[in-house]
Amino acid sequence: MTTGVSPKSLKALVFGASGITGWAITNEALSYPTSTTFDSIVGLTSRKLSLEASGLPLDPRLELYDGLDLSRDVNSIVEYLRKIKHVESFTHVYFAAYVHSGWGEEDSEKRKEQNTKFVVNAVAALEIVCPNMEFFTFATGGKWYGFEFGDKVQRLVPVKESHPRIPAPYGDHIFYYPQIDALASLAEGKPWKFADIRPDAIVGFVPNHNPMNIAEPIGLYLSLWKSLESSPEVPFPGNESAYTHFHSDCSQDLVAKLHIFASLHPDKSAGKSFNIADVDYPVSWEMVWPGICQYFDLKGVGPLPEGQGFAGEPWARSHSDKWDIWTKDNDLRPQVLNKTCWDFMTIVTGPFAEFNRQYDIGEVRAAGFTESIDPVKSYHVAFNRMRAAKIIP
Repeated sequence: MTTGVSPKSLKALVFGASGITGWAITNEALSYPTSTTFDSIVGLTSRKLSLEASGLPLDPRLELYDGLDLSRDVNSIVEYLRKIKHVESFTHVYFAAYVHSGWGEEDSEKRKEQNTKFVVNAVAALEIVCPNMEFFTFATGGKWYGFEFGDKVQRLVPVKESHPRIPAPYGDHIFYYPQIDALASLAEGKPWKFADIRPDAIVGFVPNHNPMNIAEPIGLYLSLWKSLESSPEVPFPGNESAYTHFHSDCSQDLVAKLHIFASLHPDKSAGKSFNIADVDYPVSWEMVWPGICQYFDLKGVGPLPEGQGFAGEPWARSHSDKWDIWTKDNDLRPQVLNKTCWDFMTIVTGPFAEFNRQYDIGEVRAAGFTESIDPVKSYHVAFNRMRAAKIIP
């Protein structure tokens, strides 16, 4: 027997839809938790990106709007958002916009100022144009735990959401803290709720190059090795210490599903932060490197002994004179090797990974989120998408 009452109409608005998290949320919203959960999904990007070039499905429910500039004043952002059809009816907002301002501590004030301004401006504009907004998810990550400072920072592992913030001086450089403080203040007493989703390194695909995408430089490193070296044994591109310490990478698809899950279960998630990882146990590069390399029919081996001068980024750059020819021969995107973020591979396989940084994900399991993915498979999924986009051969 039916009641004659139509299901509630849910509409998803994704900030940063060309980034590694925002792209995945936009993609997953088409099918997760069901193919009819959202009747409209809009992705917002700063750079120009057509739906055809995005790698996203051509679905009549999905639209992309480019030209978003969150550094502008609130009135300008309101004017931009009002271009979206029926923007006043959007119910769920997923915020994954981020501006990269360098890796160093000397850049931290600029990072904090810019990225905090982004979220404050976005919320102020949304409260004007989206009166039906119910939930706002926010993307943070391992920097919350001071991972960028390595073992200079004292921390308990596995890291938990309940652990105290990193104290000064290092905590002063973490831009997530003022962002979350601003968001909590803005949400106080409002009808909409929010949650903070907190992965560490995200494994995935982006339609454009992204400074925080570990799968792209690794996929290109392995593709180059297969083409240019006679040996099928490919060394880990970092050092021995990073190879054996524990971490908790996460597939972009899993991150996206948790954003959506949290937004649909406000009774379990409102005002909370959630760690997320591929699996409930810690992994090391030593555990996953051979499986990652198998995708390319290569045999992954450990790092070469210290003193032999090998590391992945210098090796790749030593062949830069072959990059253009290799790219053309494999019918890849122009300049794909030049535009990839090689230094991020160095960071996550070298000095910034020489300490245990695994996550405890008990909080999200207690909330009822049960999704997981094999940590090797998450790389293979990303490589499949990169191949389809002509980023790797």
